[in-house]
Amino acid sequence: MAENRIISVSLTGRDLVSGKVFETTSESVAKYAGIYREGTSYKPATIIIGAGDLLKALDAELVKMKVGEKKTIKLSPENAFGERKRELVVVVPLREFDKRKVRPFPGLIVDIDNRYGKVQTVSGGRVRVDFNSDLAGKEVEYEIEIEKEFKADKEKVGALVDKFFPFGEDKKVGFELKAGKLEIKMPKIEAKEIEMIKQIFEKAVKDYVKGVKSIKFSEKAEKKEKKAEKIEKKK
Repeated sequence: MAENRIISVSLTGRDLVSGKVFETTSESVAKYAGIYREGTSYKPATIIIGAGDLLKALDAELVKMKVGEKKTIKLSPENAFGERKRELVVVVPLREFDKRKVRPFPGLIVDIDNRYGKVQTVSGGRVRVDFNSDLAGKEVEYEIEIEKEFKADKEKVGALVDKFFPFGEDKKVGFELKAGKLEIKMPKIEAKEIEMIKQIFEKAVKDYVKGVKSIKFSEKAEKKEKKAEKIEKKK
């Protein structure tokens, strides 16, 4: 299966030593592993092979696989989330947290200068924070299966819409594709990043759906809710 193909993939990632699941597209696996999050949509992920959606080592394996094929892939730290780096464990003065009105404690995830880290210790006005990934330095294992390949232009567009605009049924994004002209029908969405997401989506369509010649966005008309009539019962 060559690069730049758009596919649907089921996967589960585990720490090879502890067996702990850190990522999955399966709701049942997420619940069993204790990582289930309410509101998260658990379903096969839309992946563009070779576009950086997954780790490079996983991408390289997907190229060799066919639709319906399952594979278990073991990755070294170098090919997964990298080795741990001592320089990413830093000491931050407690006063920096006081300025942010944050009381640090071991295990707390903090955002310092747009970097996320985990508090390791708090002692004597000093806070040690580890900015390494939790999976840095660990061997991991992925169970992966290619569920489907999207081939027709309409299928590809639908898959990309679901990938870039996963807003749920109440904010579902629609589309219409006729004679190479693509119209994306957007509900009213307040997210600050929506314009950037539109640009990324538009580039993906131009790069991977060759039958689309033009793209335009329009606002979807909101459905008016019917007011229920109250019937007063006579006593």
